[in-house]
Amino acid sequence: MEERRVIELAWHYPGPLAGRLLATWGFDVVKVEPPGGDPVKRLSPTLYQWLNEGKAVVYLDLRQEEDRERLFDLVKGARAVLSSFRRTTAKRLGISYEALKDANPNILYVAIVGYLKKDSPGHDINFAGLAGLIRDAPPIPQSVDVATGLLAAFIIAAAVAAGRRGYVEVSMEGVAYLLNLLNFALLKDTGDLPLSGKYPFYTTYECAGGRVALGAVEEKFWRRFCEMLGREDLINRMYDASAVNEVKKEVIKRRCDDLIALAEKYDVPLTPVRDISEAGAVLPAIDILLGGVKGLRDRDS
Repeated sequence: MEERRVIELAWHYPGPLAGRLLATWGFDVVKVEPPGGDPVKRLSPTLYQWLNEGKAVVYLDLRQEEDRERLFDLVKGARAVLSSFRRTTAKRLGISYEALKDANPNILYVAIVGYLKKDSPGHDINFAGLAGLIRDAPPIPQSVDVATGLLAAFIIAAAVAAGRRGYVEVSMEGVAYLLNLLNFALLKDTGDLPLSGKYPFYTTYECAGGRVALGAVEEKFWRRFCEMLGREDLINRMYDASAVNEVKKEVIKRRCDDLIALAEKYDVPLTPVRDISEAGAVLPAIDILLGGVKGLRDRDS
């Protein structure tokens, strides 16, 4: 059995992201795609390339017995399986954990599923809505997809390192709740949501030429921000929602670049708010985003 081989039975976004992370971390990832390819390739060829670089790809029609047998042969020589099929679909196709552990009793099977209990279809927006992550409009970033992929990759890497086997579920609904965990805790503790943008220390402001985001959660940063604006009278109004308008009046008069330069000088967490085109223009290399392992080496080397 290849101790670092992972069979990826996952399409679209979360599962392939997990597989890409594992490939970046030194795992041998074999991706199984349907004869027509991963549907995400039609949505975005660029995303498909980013998510699947470094993997071996085999094309199998898992509805056909001959191709399922080929999958079982792959599983026999693998350490882990990463699946994103619904529970009922995996069972119907004969590729559930119960079916694959017959081929390899030592297999680790990590299943990305949608909901904690039911087995209905769903995507990022559905789970974000259930967990209170959508306010006025659907979020553009697929945060639940990304967080699910990260968690699945971490579970596989940690379980393989610990010599574990068996079946683990990663629920996208559960991950969505995790993304909102801080707000659930704050609401329970205080009945308030201080990081919702209602208070002046944690929100966005319009400036001349764009917008800036302020994350002055610690009192020291809020104090420096007020000093930076020459508005020391606002220091004690950190949790005063009416102070937002006072800050707006100060910030709108200044050029965004000047504010960012001042923030650097005063050591204040203030950054520009970029649109997707601006952010894409400075996008770092994907290997850097995924935690490249170029700086790592074997313990004995």
